[in-house]
Amino acid sequence: MTALTHGPATEAEGLADLNQAAEALWLAVQQADLPEAWRQGFSVEVLAEVGSTNTCAMTLGRNAESGAAAPAVVVAWQQTAGRGRAGRSWQAQPGHTLTCSLGLPLNLDAVPGGGSALSLAAGLAVAEALRTLPGHPPVQLKWPNDLQVAGRKLGGLLIEAQAPAHLPAGERWVVIGLGLNLGPTPHEQQGQRVALADLGCTLTPGVALALLMPALLQAVHWFSQHGFAPLQARWQALHALQGREVALWARLPDGVSPDAPHAPAPDQSGHLEGVNSDGSLRVRLPDGTVAQWQVGDVSVRPQPH
Repeated sequence: MTALTHGPATEAEGLADLNQAAEALWLAVQQADLPEAWRQGFSVEVLAEVGSTNTCAMTLGRNAESGAAAPAVVVAWQQTAGRGRAGRSWQAQPGHTLTCSLGLPLNLDAVPGGGSALSLAAGLAVAEALRTLPGHPPVQLKWPNDLQVAGRKLGGLLIEAQAPAHLPAGERWVVIGLGLNLGPTPHEQQGQRVALADLGCTLTPGVALALLMPALLQAVHWFSQHGFAPLQARWQALHALQGREVALWARLPDGVSPDAPHAPAPDQSGHLEGVNSDGSLRVRLPDGTVAQWQVGDVSVRPQPH
């Protein structure tokens, strides 16, 4: 696989790129230090168009035969109804965005320290893999599941889980969706978004998939055995808002982001001290008390100066 100057221009080129990546990904998984059941049952589904890769990956988990659930990747040339957190949409331009999802069976209750920090562990794996690209793009994390560069959004993750009846007791089918801007970013969006091409790293969706998915699979397996505590310092080192004054919202209306002109006033503000071993956010309030914010119910932005 090779990086193209402007990425695949047509659907046929894009599907050829993704199918080539799927073959390389399957081979990489067979050679990886992963559970035998994961390697034997691993699959990749390449689609020309899909509403949401997360929805498709969730369906694969529901429809798997009893005892046959194994990691499955869904990747699409075009995603028409991508989702972000809190009902926000994810806009993806074919050939300029990686849209994929990883579905796999996990017992989150058996993770040391609990499984609530899965999105942080997954985000760290993606960020660290991206930072190995030529030029070492300075990718950072924003709690709980965004990828940023200099305050502009590069991508994000969306994690969903269900407990189909065919899975063993305690296991859930977990889907980790990833959207990544490959670029280039349209001029009118350059204040809010950034793409890898803007940073001098021009990848096709297939090349990005082959780079990131093995790292994500390995990270999820490692997290299932060791939890988030050993990753805590590495995650905080890449947190864009570490040590900053921040504003926090417990719940925003569906589709409304904190930086929207009509966003409500924040619920709390304070000094962001870091994350706990369970992935929750730790914020020191103006009165000196420390608030703990759980993953999945908050949005964070630097306070305006």
